[in-house]
Parts: sequence; C-alpha cells; structure tokens
Amino acid sequence: MALAYINLSSKQYINFMCRTDFERSIFHNTYREFQKRSKPYAQDKRSHTFSQMLKENAKAYSLHQKLESSVMDTLISLKNKMPELIDSQGQSILFDWVELHILSSDLLNKAAHVLEITYTSPKMILHKTTNDYLILSYHSKENFNELFMVKLTDDLVINYDKNLKLA
Repeated sequence: MALAYINLSSKQYINFMCRTDFERSIFHNTYREFQKRSKPYAQDKRSHTFSQMLKENAKAYSLHQKLESSVMDTLISLKNKMPELIDSQGQSILFDWVELHILSSDLLNKAAHVLEITYTSPKMILHKTTNDYLILSYHSKENFNELFMVKLTDDLVINYDKNLKLA
C-alpha cells in the first residue's frame, strides 16, 4: 500500500578539494564565471567577496543563476542522475530539478569558492519505510511500480506535499 507522494533532495558541496572530474569542472568553470560576472558588483574593487557584494547590491544575487547557466552543459552530462544519491542496488536516483548556489566566493582567493548543488527527484511514491530505508517507486509511466530502496541519511531531504492525494 502506498503511503504518500514525495520528492527526494540531495545536496552536493563543491570546494577546492575536488574529488572527481565533474567537481573540478564545476569548481573551475564557476570560479572563472564568478570573476567575469561579479565585476559590476565589486564596487571599484572594494568588494571582493560574494557576501560583500550582496551587502552592497542585492542584484548580486543573480550571480547564483549566472553561474548555474555557465555549467548547464556539465550538469546535463549527468543525464539526470544524482551523483551523491544511490539506491540499495547502487543505481543513481534520478533528478528532474537542479539548483546551484554560491555559499562563498572571493575574487582574491580561489580556495574560498564554495558551491552547493541541490538535486531534486521527480515525484515518487513512498510505499513503505523499514528500518533506515524508504521503499519507493517513480511516479512515471516508464518506471511505474519498479520498487527500489534508499537509505535514510542526514543529507537526504524528503519533500512531502500533503495536498497531493494518492489515487
């Protein structure tokens, strides 16, 4: 028996300690883009950190989206598979939404560049919970009722919409 419709979200943090080619690509390309796109917010080079830029000019918030756009091809190369979240069989959980946020950055210190990427799954059906696992299936015609298990972790966010009633 199905319990609810949910989405899963997983966050990936990227900094100068990159472990994979994917992370290196995201890190270097977004920092390069930050250097280019932040000039209008640097206030004659007085503001060199992202937080200073936000304090001086709220429009600096648009840098989140500008950096995300600059690495969209790299994000697309994931083929909608979350790099940090797998099921009990080792298969990547699918995502249909991704957001990139700048946690910190500094025009004078590349090592201070830290990003957060949030991946959100398509709608899923929660069938059951057992111990530390969720038993799920995707709510799509291609994968309908193909059950899989995901281990509950501190990094996993479960989004529940109580307005969606199970059919």
